Amino acid sequence: MNECGYLNILLLEDDIQLARLIVQFLSQYDCSVAHAENSTEFERLLKLGNYDLLISDVVLPDTNGFKLIEHFREEISCPVIFLSALGDTADQIRGLELGAHDYLVKPIDPELLWAKIKVNARKRLPPAAQPARVVAEAELPEHIRLLLRSAADAHKQRQLTYQDYSLLKLFAEFPGEMLSRDFLFKQMVGREFDGQDRTVDMRIFRLRKKLKRLGIDVGFSSVRGRGYVMQGIGGQ
Repeated sequence: MNECGYLNILLLEDDIQLARLIVQFLSQYDCSVAHAENSTEFERLLKLGNYDLLISDVVLPDTNGFKLIEHFREEISCPVIFLSALGDTADQIRGLELGAHDYLVKPIDPELLWAKIKVNARKRLPPAAQPARVVAEAELPEHIRLLLRSAADAHKQRQLTYQDYSLLKLFAEFPGEMLSRDFLFKQMVGREFDGQDRTVDMRIFRLRKKLKRLGIDVGFSSVRGRGYVMQGIGGQ
């Protein structure tokens, strides 16, 4: 038994021999590992199980792991770890920007893999703390609901990623409130903010540019050293 308790893991890996080694290794730590070697099997297993962690290769025979995780992001509620032979900084950054909790480069020592799994599996409990007041979508002002509908349409047309839409929706749920970098980081990345990571700033900058290009009238004001406030919404 491990200190995380029983873990149900989904592994996407086209190297059958490596997958078998990972499954065998993790079985000693009370982990159940469902293995998919292609996108079709991944989709089937994703719909069948309730997973505590997802480990995904990037280079696959029938698709790209980045694209696959992004496509199914709304259906994935657990932490994601990319495990790939692609070790370039750009690849690692892309994986993390897609919302992965970690990016590991092959070959990796099994004990290090297990250490990373333990750290990331803990992120499912407890959920990140939220500000005291949360406004349900039905209670939001009409102009904010219209904003979210426009953003949802843009997301369906793949003009906004799931991460873009989720970030905008997060701000909309706290109209007029300053959201701290610590809170935003925990919501987006799933761990405590270390005071140095620029993920929050980069994602808000990217979202601001996309919304401007789409003609959606909203902006974000930086509160120096603290966080961001959503502003410039039509109707305010």
